[in-house]
This record gives sequence, C-alpha cells and structure tokens, in this order.
Amino acid sequence: MRRIAHISDLHFGRTDTVVVEGLAAELNRDPPDLIVASGDFTMRARRNEYAQARAFLDRLTAPWIAVPGNHDIAYFKLFTRFFHPFGRYRRFIARDTEPTFLDDEIAVVCLNTVRTWAPETDWSQGKITRAQIARTEERLAALPGHVFRIVVGHHPFMPPPWDAEARLVGRADEALDAFRRHGVGLTLAGHLHRHYARFAEAPETGAEPDTVTVDRGRAQAGGNRLLAVQAGSATSTRLRGNEPNAYNRIVIEDGRATVTVRVWTGAAFEDAREGDSLPGAAEERTGESEAAGR
Repeated sequence: MRRIAHISDLHFGRTDTVVVEGLAAELNRDPPDLIVASGDFTMRARRNEYAQARAFLDRLTAPWIAVPGNHDIAYFKLFTRFFHPFGRYRRFIARDTEPTFLDDEIAVVCLNTVRTWAPETDWSQGKITRAQIARTEERLAALPGHVFRIVVGHHPFMPPPWDAEARLVGRADEALDAFRRHGVGLTLAGHLHRHYARFAEAPETGAEPDTVTVDRGRAQAGGNRLLAVQAGSATSTRLRGNEPNAYNRIVIEDGRATVTVRVWTGAAFEDAREGDSLPGAAEERTGESEAAGR
C-alpha cells in the first residue's frame, strides 16, 4: 500500500497563513509516502514568493515530487519569460521540471504543461507537445509491469462536470490515448482551483461524458479505467465557486486507487463527507472515488 497527498495551486504571495500552517501540520502529523504538488507554487514567480514556497517544502517530512504551473514563470518580465522561464523554479523548487518517482508499488511520471507564449491573448493555458507525449510513452514503457502508474501535470486533462467547454491542456486527447495504452490509472492536475474527478474513457467505448463523471460520494472503476483527478487550491485565498481550500489523499492498494478529498473547515483539514456537496458546487459531490490501474 502507498499513500499519496496531492496538493496544488498553493500560490505563495496570495495565501492564507492559517491554512498554510494547517496544511504543514496535517502533512507532518500523518505523513504520506509521497507528496505530489501539481504546480502554481507562486503568484507571480517573484523571489520572495519562491522563498516562501521553498521554506514550506523544507518543513515537510515526506518526500515530494512536483511540476511547475503557469504562475511559476515570470508574467511581466518578458525577456525572462521567453529565454529563462524556469530559472527561478529550478533554483528554488527542483532542477527537473519533469521528474519521475518509482518504487516497488507506484510510478509517478511528471509532465511540464506550461507554455511561455501562445498565439492568443491568454498565455495561462497549457499544452503538451507531441515530442513530450512520445517521451512520456518511452518513460511509461520502461517501467516495471506491476507498478500503479500516475501521470502529473498542472493543466486539466478532463473538463469539470459543470463546464463541458472548459479549456483543457492542449493535446489532452492524444495524451490520454497514450496514457491508456500504457496502463496509467490516474492523472493528477490542478489549475482550476476546483476538485473533481472523471473517468477518461476511450472513444471506442461510446460512453458519454456525463455517464463517466465521478461526482458521487463513492464510485468504483473496474478493469484498467483511467481516472483524471483535479485538486482544489491547497492554501491560496484565490478560491473559486465558493469551494474551500482542499487537497486529495490517495491510497494505492492491490492495483486500485482510492481518492479522498480533504477540505479546510476553518480550523483543520477534514474528509469531505460522503454524499455532501462542496459549497457552491451543487452539481458535484465529493468524498471517495476509486480507479483501477495496471
């Protein structure tokens, strides 16, 4: 069995210090086997924000792995954004923007979905190149056959159940096809500051999106179904949809992943009650959802 804490969108520079302290205490009081941070450590990629993020990571007793988010590269300093976009991330967080974690039970393969520019006004949207997909397939193919496989990015691979037209990471469909070919059981991402989980069914199954949405208190996936999991903002004051700060606790056991949302109550993080909706998300219920992988 392996336990993972999935945190995202911390946004140092716009955090609630009480929540930051509560999250650090929670993660150290009951340390998981691995912490996965799916980007946006900072608000504007400033040095002092990165220093705060690094100080937070240094307090954690569990090992961690991370990817950058779109807020982790310079927003106003265009020379830095275009020519040294990940310089501060590499200095303060990690040199590798696409690391891999592997032990006897799980493999976590990270993808950097951040774009430095785009032929549109909104440069915050992410994209995966075909070269990245090919490299990811090579990394997945090299893994031992028995491990549970997880892919991490910052931008969402599946839309939320309440907004079918939401922007996804570029080439999401191609990436999900590649992940399914290699037996990936979970994708973990952030960016939207909202929790949800959806099964990414292969097109040939003919399943409609609404029929494969995990928006109930508990859902089980049979076979090798791929579950795309989103995390809310763990510590930021930039909350959306009246959803509280939250992160995901994931248990991998016997080839199956159980995802439980932990929400901030104002005093501590607690399990979202099964069958309850998060505030402001009448269409979405959280609690536990399960996915099966290789």
